[in-house]
Amino acid sequence: MSKRSINLLRAVAGDFNVANANLHVSKLATKITTANTTLTAADSGKIIFLDGSTTHDVTLPSAATGLNYHFILVDATADVDVVQAAATEDFVGTVVDGAGTSDTAGAGDTKIIFSQSGGAAAGDWVKLVCYNDDDWMVAGNCDAASGVVFG
Repeated sequence: MSKRSINLLRAVAGDFNVANANLHVSKLATKITTANTTLTAADSGKIIFLDGSTTHDVTLPSAATGLNYHFILVDATADVDVVQAAATEDFVGTVVDGAGTSDTAGAGDTKIIFSQSGGAAAGDWVKLVCYNDDDWMVAGNCDAASGVVFG
């Protein structure tokens, strides 16, 4: 870096000492579900571990732009459903399976099912990001063709 560039940086940011700079790396926030759970906006950005040792629903908060959740199945003994807060909301996107086929959300779908009978496996995942106040963008991956489906 040239002396001129350094002087420009100092003029904008003041003097700094890279040798004494501290970097902080934090852990990602997580939540584990084992029973019916309703998420809130405060849970946005968290990795939600779905413990399917018992059947349960995880209900999303009302759609609001920017809310985002990453769901990962950690036990596939029973079904776990991720459910929209309102039927007026939509899922938009696809879950791809290990064989390269996919399940795409339809207009009437109100939940994402981590299906034990369909072959859901630990490690199957879905990422949801709300891009407006009505729609949840969906991307996901599962091992079996019917492991994670829309319903």
